[in-house]
Amino acid sequence: MDMGLSGKVAWVTGATGAIGREIALGFAREGARVAASARTPDKLAALVDEINAGGGEAISVPVDVTDPAAVKASAENIVGTMGQIDVLATTVAVPAFGPFLEIDADVFRTALEVKYLGYINCFQAALPHMIARETGAIVAITGTGGKLPISIHLPGGSVNAALNLVLKGLANEYGPKGIRVNASSPGPIMSERQQQMIDSGMSDPARGIPLGRMGDAAEVADSVVFLASERANYITGQVLGIDGGGIKAL
Repeated sequence: MDMGLSGKVAWVTGATGAIGREIALGFAREGARVAASARTPDKLAALVDEINAGGGEAISVPVDVTDPAAVKASAENIVGTMGQIDVLATTVAVPAFGPFLEIDADVFRTALEVKYLGYINCFQAALPHMIARETGAIVAITGTGGKLPISIHLPGGSVNAALNLVLKGLANEYGPKGIRVNASSPGPIMSERQQQMIDSGMSDPARGIPLGRMGDAAEVADSVVFLASERANYITGQVLGIDGGGIKAL
């Protein structure tokens, strides 16, 4: 199926994380030109080299998303280099797990600064370029903790809930400008962090999931690519659960 992404420019933040990397590779496979961002230039360079060596087109745009001026400059750099921003895909991991009474305010503050405000900075940097062309798609990763509380992940979950509200508001505001805004909401996804939680006995992520397993990063990436594609042109303001059926009722 042609996803209609060939030649489009996809800006992927958090591109060196497990999910972000798969998102960048997924867009490249569909013929999109990829602007990959993260705070780790070496890892970014390796990802960009991999995409370019495989016949794709990618550039490295190192940035700390908590710095609004730097994020805005990154967006302008992408437009100056690649001509436009058609897609913004944001992903940030918030490693804040533990019993509520053992989590201090700094952990909540970090979740707000890194993910909530980090995403906001990216939205505010990319949207003016999309508005000017009256087209664009934003897809943000917001985990299922934003729909249903997970007692050991309240800092990240509360941020995800807030972001889901913001995304719905942006979809309402900028839909008339031809811009679609959605979220991909993964449940437990196998990763180094998830394995650490399992090993510590903190959680059993697959318990209660109808499909009987955790997901993987590539499955989340597929949802992001779909939501950004022309195949999803009539979808906006949605939070798509990629959770194996784990969220049964809201």
